Amino acid sequence: MIKSSDTLKRSSRRSQKKATTQTKKPIPANPIPDQKIRNTFDKIIIHHTATTREPQYDVEWCRLLHKKKDWRDIGYHIYIEYDGTIQMGRPLDWVGAHTLHHNKFGIGIAYVGGYEDYDSDPVCTLTEEQKYSIAVCVKYLREMTGKDLKVLGHNDFKNTFCPGFDPKTIDWEKLLDE
Repeated sequence: MIKSSDTLKRSSRRSQKKATTQTKKPIPANPIPDQKIRNTFDKIIIHHTATTREPQYDVEWCRLLHKKKDWRDIGYHIYIEYDGTIQMGRPLDWVGAHTLHHNKFGIGIAYVGGYEDYDSDPVCTLTEEQKYSIAVCVKYLREMTGKDLKVLGHNDFKNTFCPGFDPKTIDWEKLLDE
């Protein structure tokens, strides 16, 4: 059956309308395994990996990199892969190894990225998927600790580009409602 041009126009408008109507993304179940959490934590500190956003820079790559420095484990508690997948790093009852002089009080979350290429200056490569995953982690870490954990960037403690954006300017709870 051949549709008339009027029918095609109406059909096209309906499909455009459907495509622009956004549905709220469901909040996933808690991706953080049930575990003890240090009671000294009062903040979450966001980092980037200072790499390009590629699958090769996964949590095991970072764990190996940190262990080669004779560290006990990966320095971050939570690791957000290039595609937004949430991975566990260091156990939450261990002091982190991510922000000098603040590890005892900060949960470290790193996302893969920070560079478009290595010939240029660092840039914010945080994707919407990675940002959403950080928001999910913030929600559940606040619930698990029973604290309104502040969300800060590595650059709040050191003169560095990391994490490439200002986490204090984001309403992490509202992000999950959008």
